[in-house]
Amino acid sequence: MANHSTRVYDGILEMLSSEENPTPLLRLRRVVPLVHTRVYAKLEWYNPFGSVKDRVAANMIRDARERGRLGQGQGLVEPTSGNTGMGLAMMSNAEGYTLTTPLSKAIPAEKRVMLRVFGSRVEELDDAL
Repeated sequence: MANHSTRVYDGILEMLSSEENPTPLLRLRRVVPLVHTRVYAKLEWYNPFGSVKDRVAANMIRDARERGRLGQGQGLVEPTSGNTGMGLAMMSNAEGYTLTTPLSKAIPAEKRVMLRVFGSRVEELDDAL
């Protein structure tokens, strides 16, 4: 069971923000010159994998499970090398699902490597497709 007050977790998915574990906000006092204006920064790097897309990926997987569209042994496909794809790679790995990411060979090698590191099966496609 997660203890959000001490920030001690048994698993990475317990770090996802929720009502009990909101993403921290930081008041920026020196950014805005107007005295009566308050500006806050949301510290998204507190998400398990450091991106706002972690919540998007977790909610996509949760929603698919709840609707009966994703079950044990099934896999996911996401044709992106962006933050959503990275989030899905990490979340699907943590949840025990496989993820395939079909990508253009023009996508930088670093992104393809990172997707593989996060557990995705990268399908490299010719740009002619």
